[in-house]
Amino acid sequence: MVRLGRSARGWLLAAVALLACASALRAQDRSGAAAATDPIDGRSPEQWLQIVQQAARRLDYAGTMVYQQGSEVRMSRIVHIYDGQVSQERVQPMDGRPREFIRRADEVKCLIPEAKRIVVERKARAETFPGLAATATADLLQLYSVKSIGRERVGGFECQVLEIQPRQGDRYGYRIWVDRTSGLLLRSQTLGERGEVLEQMAFAEVRIGGVDREELKPSWSTVGWKVDESTHRPVDLREQGWRLVPPAGFKPLFAVRRPMAGGFALQAVYSDGLASLSVFIEPAASAAANEPMPQGGPINAYVRRVGDSSVTVVGEIPAATARAVANAAERIGQ
Repeated sequence: MVRLGRSARGWLLAAVALLACASALRAQDRSGAAAATDPIDGRSPEQWLQIVQQAARRLDYAGTMVYQQGSEVRMSRIVHIYDGQVSQERVQPMDGRPREFIRRADEVKCLIPEAKRIVVERKARAETFPGLAATATADLLQLYSVKSIGRERVGGFECQVLEIQPRQGDRYGYRIWVDRTSGLLLRSQTLGERGEVLEQMAFAEVRIGGVDREELKPSWSTVGWKVDESTHRPVDLREQGWRLVPPAGFKPLFAVRRPMAGGFALQAVYSDGLASLSVFIEPAASAAANEPMPQGGPINAYVRRVGDSSVTVVGEIPAATARAVANAAERIGQ
């Protein structure tokens, strides 16, 4: 039996005490880290989608959005304020001719400075970045599978990355980056059937909170500008003699009758909460035929002649889906 001297026993006891202390500290660190991250890490896909929906409407934020499709890059400034009842925003495209869009609730004003003109339109909106349409998340989860694939930083914010895949091949998939603290959507990608990125939108910089109402004011004085109220009116498509069959899960947002040179056109808009499509019905041009219309990125369109009318389907949907919706359109009650 080996006997330790008094000095050796002292060193051994000290080492054992240090190991016990280190073990306790590690356990405390693990416990503290778990307690700090559990509320967020434990969120379900349905909860994340609900948070994104609420944040886009109820947060105050301002920033620069970048849209990219292939080699095309466009930027816009956005200011959004929620006053406790309705949301208001100003969107200022930074490319092309000067324009601004001022929205309060469902009223949208398009400012056209070179013509000193304001076009006012009221309609239910198909949400765009950084929002999602007001569709029940349970309904979305019947159409898409959603899973968390990790965390990444976007614009200095720690984000949860979610991958959203369609359960059927008649729509696209998405990848979104959500600020873990506020729930604001900071980046999104639209994915093709092979997982390729068709388009993406992101905040190049964003300020969440601390937005002044003065930032909602237009860039120009509009005193004396001409104001044109949109003259379209809601319609019932069946009463107009038409039946449309959108893809499963696409719900009607609105249907209107719009005046045009020589007559009128019908427009119906549908959304499944992530994607949207429009159907236009108007008098057929002499050259109208059944054919795809070149667009770009995730946007596809298809035009079909039905009697003396032209049916055009356009939206963020695969080409085959646009063609199927156009081919299903039919006249009724004649």
